[in-house]
Amino acid sequence: MKTDYSFAEEIIQKARQKGIDLVEVYLIDSRNLSVEVKDGKVEGHEEAEVFGYGIRIIKDGRLGFSYSTSRDQWESSLRKAMECSEFASVDEDLTLPEPQGYYHRVEVFDPAINSLDGSGLLKHAMELEGSAFKVDQRIKKTRKASISTTVSRKTIVNSLGIDITYDSTSCIAHIMVVAEDAQEAQSAWEFGGGRFLKDISFSEIGRRAAEKALSLLGSKRISSRKSAILMEPSVAVDFLGLFAHSFSAEEVLKGKSLLAGRIGQRVLSPLINITDNALLPGRLGTRPVDAEGVNSRVNQLVIGGVLQGYLHNTYTARRTSSRSTGNAVRGSYRELPLVGVSNLYISPSEGTIPLSFRELINADKEMLYVLDVMGMHTANPVTGDFSVGVSGLWIERGEVLFPVKEAMIAGNILDLFNSVIALGDDLRFYGSMGSPHILLRDIDISG
Repeated sequence: MKTDYSFAEEIIQKARQKGIDLVEVYLIDSRNLSVEVKDGKVEGHEEAEVFGYGIRIIKDGRLGFSYSTSRDQWESSLRKAMECSEFASVDEDLTLPEPQGYYHRVEVFDPAINSLDGSGLLKHAMELEGSAFKVDQRIKKTRKASISTTVSRKTIVNSLGIDITYDSTSCIAHIMVVAEDAQEAQSAWEFGGGRFLKDISFSEIGRRAAEKALSLLGSKRISSRKSAILMEPSVAVDFLGLFAHSFSAEEVLKGKSLLAGRIGQRVLSPLINITDNALLPGRLGTRPVDAEGVNSRVNQLVIGGVLQGYLHNTYTARRTSSRSTGNAVRGSYRELPLVGVSNLYISPSEGTIPLSFRELINADKEMLYVLDVMGMHTANPVTGDFSVGVSGLWIERGEVLFPVKEAMIAGNILDLFNSVIALGDDLRFYGSMGSPHILLRDIDISG
């Protein structure tokens, strides 16, 4: 991988010669490696190198965009971006960000991940799967045990002075296991990921998946009732993911956010803070700048249940007379920047004492400990309405009585998060979102 400033600057100079004052070049050069194992054998192995760049221009308030994977075709790509702008509508809020004079120093590159080859990754994948099988002989098979790594260099240069290149690494592990006993089978998954190899315990990921699947053996249905619910962190993250949509200023402008016009109002339980923090050490969403080159920052979105603001990129900030929160994101060099999260997570508000797991399961005389949720893709992020299947463990007076299957909960995400009565002390991230255990009161459960 090499620094691409000179390449980007050549494009910008050529654009200026053609009378374009606002031009941006976004480049990605990455190496991706993945291994999947099943029953102690290699199921899949893939190595790929990706290079590409996108050219964004703004001329007379009109947007043009093009991309390419060939360094030799940049003039053609620039010409295509200019041609696109000729057919675009005028939007006076279109602009590019200016440099802020400094960049945060965040550690996002791990030499250990950079030096991993296929055999090294295979060793970790075998450890991931093997640790699940070691838990109990009833763990009969894995449906998937995979590890993937990415080593990338991103370069962002624009005609207003943004000029940054940074290297980053990531490693993601995922496993789904199956526990069998007599005629019954139960599956469970686990996930782990981060910027640094040392922060990921493949054996722990496999063990957690196995223990979760085993705990669900012997599941039975329960009658409909109103009860407390304790959400495992991965389940809480599923619901946070549904809610994340509403923090985007882009969705607010489209009229598709539950939180439109509610800044300064209490929208959630006063026990809850929600933060988007691109500067957290080692997390997958950590970065020195966003996808436009704007400095990363900590954004307190909800404090004590009260909405503080929305997430912005450069465009939404200008359109709403705000400032960018450093939340421009791109799925690839083929895409224009949208608004998205970095590391979004739930935590206890000031004065709220987080509880241990043992304290949480003893906090109410009975509760459903939800370990998995099904059908979250059917929830409506615009209205916040959901109806999902859940499975887990029925707990009374702090003791697990039996596992539960085929239960359902339905409602609205705002009502759900307003029902929170306690939070755990065990923040855990799944991808770019995190949460501790969360205890909720008086939730309607359909059996």
